[in-house]
Amino acid sequence: MGIFNRIKKIGHTADAKDGGKDAAENKADVTVENEGLVLQPQKTARKRVDVVAVAPRISEKSAVLTSSGKYVFDVPVTANKVEVRKAIEALYGVKVQDVNTVRGIGKAVSRGRIAGRRNRWKKAIVTLKKGQKIDLFVGV
Repeated sequence: MGIFNRIKKIGHTADAKDGGKDAAENKADVTVENEGLVLQPQKTARKRVDVVAVAPRISEKSAVLTSSGKYVFDVPVTANKVEVRKAIEALYGVKVQDVNTVRGIGKAVSRGRIAGRRNRWKKAIVTLKKGQKIDLFVGV
């Protein structure tokens, strides 16, 4: 909490130096350096769609599903259907009709006395609108 008090004090001294003129502009433009800490005005937050990384799941079953317009992708466990839809539409430039997700719970494994779990996973089965197509298997 001491850092925040110092920042507030520095902000007030900047207003006092200008005599109170244009205080709002000074607060937005001030870059405070204190003990290696640099604070700048907050920029616009990154959209979550950029964070959702989708990777195609290559398997025999997914290859069979592509004939019916369904594509299988590995997605982060925290991603929801809306985020997956937006990410697929942004990455591949197609229109998504439906998104189904499957969650996998990591299996409990043990090696001798050491017990652990495998990682959780999530896959999304994306159905495209009629006439839409993604070329995932080019060069495979």
